[in-house]
Amino acid sequence: MDISSSAAAALLAATEVLPADWRDLSSVLEQSGGPAALLGSGPVPTSRDGALLAFLRRGITAERVAYWKRCLSLLAEELPSARLLSVTDPDYPSNLRSAYGRPPFIFVAGSILTTDRQSIAVVGSRNASEQGMAAARAIAETAAQQGFTLISGLADGIDSAAHEAALGYGRTIAVVGSGLDNYLRNARNLLAKKISAQGAIVSQFRPGSPATASSYVARNAIISGLSTVSLLVEATERSGTRSEADHAIQQDRTVLLWEPTLGGQEWARRYSLHPRVRMVSSVDEVMAILARAVEEAAP
Repeated sequence: MDISSSAAAALLAATEVLPADWRDLSSVLEQSGGPAALLGSGPVPTSRDGALLAFLRRGITAERVAYWKRCLSLLAEELPSARLLSVTDPDYPSNLRSAYGRPPFIFVAGSILTTDRQSIAVVGSRNASEQGMAAARAIAETAAQQGFTLISGLADGIDSAAHEAALGYGRTIAVVGSGLDNYLRNARNLLAKKISAQGAIVSQFRPGSPATASSYVARNAIISGLSTVSLLVEATERSGTRSEADHAIQQDRTVLLWEPTLGGQEWARRYSLHPRVRMVSSVDEVMAILARAVEEAAP
C-alpha cells in the first residue's frame, strides 16, 4: 500500500475513533478487503464487523484523513525505506497475521522476507549480567548462522546484545515501542540504522508516537507474534520481559527459559510447568526446539 495514500491515511484515522481494541480493526479490514473500504460509501455486511465498519465510516473525517496524509508524506520523505503494511497486505508477516491480537497495520523500515517466518525472539533485562549477555550473544549468533531470523526489542542489555550478534551472520528484526520516526531520526541510535539496512525495524504505532510504559508492553506482543519461539534469557517476575512470554503463550507459541540465569527464581520454576514453557540450558537444546517448532508450524 502506498504509504501516503488516502487509504493509508484513513487507516490511521480509523484508530482515533475505534470504540475498543485495535484488533477489532484487523477483523474489519480482513472482512471488507482492506483499508480502502474505510473510505467507501457502499453497503456493509449485516454482521458485527459490518456494524463497526459503518461506525468507522461515520467517524472518519476528511480533516483527519488529510492530517494523516501529511504525516505519512513527511515520514516517506524522512525515511524513504518506510512502508505501511495493513493486515491484508501480502507482505504482512505471516507469523504475525496468525497471532492472537494481530495489529491492523505495522510500519516497517527495511525488508520483511518470507524466510522471517523461521524466527526466534531473544529477550531479557536491560540491566543484564555478563552471563546473560554472553548467552544472548551465543544463541543469537548460532540462530543467525543457521538461517533463523532474530527478533528482539532494541532495548539496552540482552536485546541489543542479541541484535548485534545476529548482525554478524544473518537477519534481525527490531520491534520498537514508539513511532518508527522516533527511533530512526535519533543520530545516536546507530544499531537501529544497521538493523534497518540488514533486516527491519517494526512499529505498530503511528508516526510521532512517543514511547510509554504501556507501549512497551504492547510492543512485546509484536515481538512474540513475529516469532516461532521466544527465549527469555534474564528477567524478573514482574518485568516487561515476562509479559513477552505471556503474550507468546496466548499466541500458542513455545516459550523457553534460560536455566543458568532463571532456574533459581521461583516464578520461573512455576512458569516452566506450563505445557508450552520449557527450561533450557544449552545453545544446542534451543536450536533443536526451534527447528522442531518451525517444522511443525510450516504451512
